[in-house]
Amino acid sequence: DLHKLREAAHDAKHTLRARCEGCHSAGQNAPFTLNSYDEVSILGAQIVDSVETRRMPPWLASDDCNSYEGSRWLAQEEIDTIREWVEAGKPEGDAASALPAFEPVEDVLANPTHSVAIAQPYAPDFEGSDDDYRCFVVDPQVATDGFVTGYQIIPSDPEIVHHMILYLPSSDSAVDQALAYDAAEEGDGYTCYGDARVNSSMLAAWAPGSWSAEYPEGTGIALPAGRPIVIQMHYNNSGSPDAADATEVLLRVEPEVQDELYSFFWVTPRLDIPAGAESHTEESETSVRRAVGDLPGRLRLHDIGPHMHTLGESLNATLVHEDGSETCLIDVPRWDFNWQFGYEFTEPVAMEMDDKVRLSCTYDASDRTEDTRWGEGTEDEMCLTTMFVTYEAD
Repeated sequence: DLHKLREAAHDAKHTLRARCEGCHSAGQNAPFTLNSYDEVSILGAQIVDSVETRRMPPWLASDDCNSYEGSRWLAQEEIDTIREWVEAGKPEGDAASALPAFEPVEDVLANPTHSVAIAQPYAPDFEGSDDDYRCFVVDPQVATDGFVTGYQIIPSDPEIVHHMILYLPSSDSAVDQALAYDAAEEGDGYTCYGDARVNSSMLAAWAPGSWSAEYPEGTGIALPAGRPIVIQMHYNNSGSPDAADATEVLLRVEPEVQDELYSFFWVTPRLDIPAGAESHTEESETSVRRAVGDLPGRLRLHDIGPHMHTLGESLNATLVHEDGSETCLIDVPRWDFNWQFGYEFTEPVAMEMDDKVRLSCTYDASDRTEDTRWGEGTEDEMCLTTMFVTYEAD
């Protein structure tokens, strides 16, 4: 009846407002807007397919595993709401209950202290591919040792910026290696599919719909004085021949924090994915002690970031406690290389030194004619997670 149709329209538009318009609005970097009835109704079937397959919204970690800050994981009832509205004939609803025009929430970093940017606007190379991965070595001009406690990423051309990761080289020699890569290629920066290609840790990350980020209160990542950093950009072809980008990064560097934030890698290093395998799983268990060293204390896990390459299908990381009980850290039922995030836990997870992390990655190599193993290249694979932790001494 009319009441149910209007109710379906009401529920659908509130779901789209909460979950979609942050990216699909004017000035944001989604390829089209979803701010009006006409825009949404013409794409109704495609929207249903996108949310039911979980291609959209861009969020890979299932809420059934753990709870994360700012989760964009759709509840099944939200998916049902959109599908039921389309199946009902996409009713327009009651004009009297129309939502006000969408206004993006201003998302800016409080009290930034440093700014770095790509030196010259970079025109991505899309010859033969719709994607370009480029790394730029930049100097934040940090005069004294400090801690990064927050950041903001400002792409100058959001239409072509797919995502970016800010890497902190682990040493002066790693910086020298990045500079050597830069010098070996024409123009600014160097090609860097997958990661920065030097020994480094992730300092910050950005993807559509996010702009600034705060590390957990009282924590920060150590940034040595004078240490350059690497901005890795993933550009995606917008169809504009004159596209160029000069992304800026704002950092808040503070002299002291209550707890230093450390990053570690949990890795399944020996991959052997058979050619032609449609669903092949690799698994490993690594103790916390082995991964972080023999420290007399415990860790609190604040953030986790899964990573595989293009054969990835799914990933799961589980904390296995010494008593045999388990805590799900992250479950990615549908991997997408183009959407890689770090996921901050709503409540930090306690990790004892004798606990283990079980890491499981599943791949689809059905179109490969040769076995696939661990490596940095496009045709290689990985199975790992980054983990950001604080340390509590006994």
